[in-house]
Amino acid sequence: MKQRSLPISIAVLMLSVWTTLQVDAQQLPLRTNWQFNYFQENPAFAGFTDCLELKAGFRQQWAGFDGAPQTAFANVQGELGRSAGGGVHGFGGRVTDDSAGPYGFTHLDLAYAYHLKMAQGWRLAAGAAIGFMQYRLSLGDIVLPDFQAGNDPAITSNANQLLAPTMDFGVWAYNKYTFWGLSIQNLIEPSVDQWGLSTRFQRHVSLTGGSMIRLDGPWSFHPAGSIRFAAGAPVAVDVQAMFDYEESVRFGLGYRNETALAAMMTLNLMENLTIGYAYDWNVGPLSQASSNTHEITIGVLACPIKSGHVPCAAFQ
Repeated sequence: MKQRSLPISIAVLMLSVWTTLQVDAQQLPLRTNWQFNYFQENPAFAGFTDCLELKAGFRQQWAGFDGAPQTAFANVQGELGRSAGGGVHGFGGRVTDDSAGPYGFTHLDLAYAYHLKMAQGWRLAAGAAIGFMQYRLSLGDIVLPDFQAGNDPAITSNANQLLAPTMDFGVWAYNKYTFWGLSIQNLIEPSVDQWGLSTRFQRHVSLTGGSMIRLDGPWSFHPAGSIRFAAGAPVAVDVQAMFDYEESVRFGLGYRNETALAAMMTLNLMENLTIGYAYDWNVGPLSQASSNTHEITIGVLACPIKSGHVPCAAFQ
């Protein structure tokens, strides 16, 4: 396969996934290093730290091909205040820019969460995020393989950019050693009539869980898993196993079903700065054409890293 042929493939793929009248599929980007960036996945995580925390990163998928998917993301979250009963009010904002060939979108939202103090060291957080997505389709970058593709509503429509409202909802239960999360993205499933009758952006549901297991000396073990559901798309199962040394270096492996094997590492460079890197080996149908996916994430805290208001397996 020549590198020049990929934009055509991506154009056909994105048009068929996003604009075919009766087809639903996974429409939001996946990230490998999600254990290092929970707020980007779940609005209930807002307020988990008692000071502002910034996360920013970039993911390059199928490196080496023109028009390959790439995602840039950033978020900030922190504690807004506390109630008399020990509850925590959290707030935050998130932005994502995703592109694949001629198609892309920019997503911006604001989130609020409340962390309720419960028995036996548990806390339960619930949060919501409201914002919008700006979708774009660069018609000039599309090379049509045959004349029939010209009948697609996304091609014949003059709406190469459009806005759609978004709402996400999440819950997060955690204590010092265990966490569980539920996130629902695109809760209101906005319709996009400009790109075809009955075209709709689908709701995505994610279940996440993990724990921290103390080992001998300064070591700890952090297994975690995530299951993602979207109408018309295969269930995405992601399992990861990370080892932590003195809460300064964390490294491990992950596997996403029929898609990728990943190696991950996070490193605390200073009291307030952490950097994470993930490398995916493609084990799916595209493995012979492209095997490289790189993802880097940087985290900055306005207070020392170990000062989060509740010790938790998700944050240590």
